[in-house]
Amino acid sequence: MGAEYLIVDDNREACMALKESLALLIEPEANIDCEQDPRQALLRIPSMKPKILFLDIEMPGMDGFQLWDRLKEQGFKGNVICTTVHDKYVLRALRKRALDFLLKPIDKQELKEALLRAELSLEREYYDFSKLKELSLSQRQIEISRLVLEGKTSTQIAEQLFLSKHTVDTHRRNILRITGCKNIRELLTLI
Repeated sequence: MGAEYLIVDDNREACMALKESLALLIEPEANIDCEQDPRQALLRIPSMKPKILFLDIEMPGMDGFQLWDRLKEQGFKGNVICTTVHDKYVLRALRKRALDFLLKPIDKQELKEALLRAELSLEREYYDFSKLKELSLSQRQIEISRLVLEGKTSTQIAEQLFLSKHTVDTHRRNILRITGCKNIRELLTLI
């Protein structure tokens, strides 16, 4: 059986720390595995099909982006959360459609929020987004609603749509007000 959560990080201590944090935040029976060698990860991931791949960016021999590109060439369409000690990779990770980006050492609250966004993103395939048109939202609000429901953060949406984060946050508040929802979870129940 493959791991539901796979951490690829050449640093053993970082792998173990993230594994311990994940174990506290997810269901007890979930399978969490670590791989320190990106080349071995390249061989293992296609058969494992992890629910979420936590991918370190800076690794010797093959960096996380190179590994991700090679996995995509093999047909991998899995969900990736990038991890690194350098924020200079954020934009590149978002452009590659990473679910999230976490700076090391990984803050437990940030990890918890990333897992919640990932859960929303994984649930999106079960929803009928065409129902958003029936909610009296503008075209831009529909576009932002869809991205929010896909698990994107305001920062990611702002980058993707070339808007300010403040503008995206304003749209998010208006979407909830117009639909009468208190939060994104409630919005999900409408579609």
